[in-house]
Amino acid sequence: MLRSRVVKTIGVDLWDGQQRGGGRNLATIMRPAQKPPQETARDLFLAGYAKLAYQARGVDEPGLAIVAVDEASGRPAGMVKLMSRVARPVAAIVGRHDRCDLFLQGSERLALRQLAIVLDPVTSWKRGEAKVRYRVMDLRTHDGMLDEEGRTLRGLRAEGPAVLRCAGYTLFITTLGDPTDYPERASDAWEMLPERVYFDELAIAPGGSLPALRLPQSATRQSVIIRTMGPRDTNHGIARAGATDDVAGTLEITGPHRSATFPIGQVALRDGVLIGRYDRCDAASAIDDASMSRVHALLVHEDDRLLAIDTSSCNGTRIRGADNQRVNVIEPGCDLELGKHTIARWRWLS
Repeated sequence: MLRSRVVKTIGVDLWDGQQRGGGRNLATIMRPAQKPPQETARDLFLAGYAKLAYQARGVDEPGLAIVAVDEASGRPAGMVKLMSRVARPVAAIVGRHDRCDLFLQGSERLALRQLAIVLDPVTSWKRGEAKVRYRVMDLRTHDGMLDEEGRTLRGLRAEGPAVLRCAGYTLFITTLGDPTDYPERASDAWEMLPERVYFDELAIAPGGSLPALRLPQSATRQSVIIRTMGPRDTNHGIARAGATDDVAGTLEITGPHRSATFPIGQVALRDGVLIGRYDRCDAASAIDDASMSRVHALLVHEDDRLLAIDTSSCNGTRIRGADNQRVNVIEPGCDLELGKHTIARWRWLS
């Protein structure tokens, strides 16, 4: 067996309102698509800015601040800081489960695990040199998420601030590392936010999300947001890789009483494959382990790394023999333990 490389999520910093262990963690309630908030994105940003700025000004390392504002009350509901690491991807989960990194319990429309935010590694922490790039993926929820103009998103890649809406919350994602980005007056901070410029992934990169993706030169001073797909929208899509989605490899899942092997296509692996007991997860029919969470882990190919991201499960995800990790890098031949009694093994076909 080849040696495996385990990556910890380091530097998640929780904010007030993020108490753990008291959430009811009820099942997700499906409702009609969300309506736009009564207040504008600017109004909601101004409402949450004071506490955001207080937390952000003390950070001189690259990373992200994600603040959620309740659209009904106009009050900030929570915030998480996600710090970049050299050569190590890190991730945070947003949802209504009290194990989520950004735990939001004010709306039943929010899924237990709503979003995964994956922060790319940096090559340097030096101010001005670190490029903060990240990806946001909807975890195959009913409503998904919307951009600030109300357009539906299933995923995005961004370099710079972004504004998202989901299930009654507006999320402001801002970059960390330069305290001067957070002036005293909230209105000045809003005016300083770079213009958010949206691109469609397939329009500029027909082959998918490429590490060396070249963006228009005019966008270098703007917040560049690329609309992408998220985890496959069709249940059990990994079992139906077709001619238009060349098979990348196979995922073998072995539980207490069942074992099954699924081919996974290149596109599905790039968009993200959900593993868990919920019907909305891929390969749910093969899982017979009650210790696994309903949405347990996200398998995704990111920048030549195959990542298994634990989506705030109750019993954890880990490389065999290691501790539970938020982000696990899957090396050839290593076993991934899910919950207490399930083993997953990935095999590349080429």
